[in-house]
Amino acid sequence: MTSGKSTLPDTLSALRAYIAAQEPGTALPSETALAEEIGSTRTLVNTAISQLMSEGQLIRQGKKAIVQPIKTIVRQVPTRYTAAYREAQGARGAFDAEIREHGMQPRWTTEPGQAAAPEKVAQLLGIEAGAEVAVRAREMFANDVPVQVAITYIPTDVATSAGVTDIDSGTGGIISRMGETDNKQASVTETIGVRVPTEREQEQLRLPGDARVYELIHAARTAEGRCVEVTVHVMPVHLWDLSYTWDLS
Repeated sequence: MTSGKSTLPDTLSALRAYIAAQEPGTALPSETALAEEIGSTRTLVNTAISQLMSEGQLIRQGKKAIVQPIKTIVRQVPTRYTAAYREAQGARGAFDAEIREHGMQPRWTTEPGQAAAPEKVAQLLGIEAGAEVAVRAREMFANDVPVQVAITYIPTDVATSAGVTDIDSGTGGIISRMGETDNKQASVTETIGVRVPTEREQEQLRLPGDARVYELIHAARTAEGRCVEVTVHVMPVHLWDLSYTWDLS
């Protein structure tokens, strides 16, 4: 390919191949140097970099374009909800366990508190919209890169009984704590959509405005059918694969 005949599809193809040969977290050379390297023009390279950033293959770090440092995380259901998985080596829940399983270091911040349940959440919990519930707002990281934000809503009596109103929910997370009470989770429903992130989510997850995120609404119920937890997970599409297994027998 020569710069005189370069097209955007050619440049994207060459740049994808270049990125595939780099280690995660590698900084790309200047646009001028990269154009010379792949036989394109600086203008086309600039456009291609912007497109690959929107796809999540590259991220911006200061003035540099960086090869995506995070490997795709596979979220496996129902495996991630088993006690053996959530509690492995003292894990503080499924996220802790799955990030370690992928060879990365998990970290998260948790803000427990009380808040009014949004209408969609209230419907799932079987309460009036705006009723006060216990909440746990989290920002979650892999190797210090933000990979998810989540807000968990729990009926206040359930949260108090399970002792999950503080920051640390202990080994296995809130599912294990509820399992020690009369509110043991017995079934889960997850509803998944794809949307653009809000401005706040763009900031939290360090995403460009044209990125896409999964909004995964997780509702957990007891054997008696009471919904005891609703969590709204927001995850960059390019960082997560969602894997589900069912027994059809």
